[in-house]
Amino acid sequence: MEPHPNEMTDLASLAFVDGDSGDEGLAVIRVEGQLVGLTLSVRNKGDVEVFPDAQVVDQIIQELRTARAMVGPPG
Repeated sequence: MEPHPNEMTDLASLAFVDGDSGDEGLAVIRVEGQLVGLTLSVRNKGDVEVFPDAQVVDQIIQELRTARAMVGPPG
């Protein structure tokens, strides 16, 4: 079943500790219609929500994979 064009679906909410500031953070991934939304929030610095086009979403995924490979296994 496909979502309604204006329906918003939260796919993931991921809590983390920001490695730079030590503040609590939250990453939220959602789908709204045909758009993928990404929210990044840090407790003491606010948040940003963006809805890039599909090509940029693919680029973000690829670059995150590249960056992750560069820092090695979780430790």
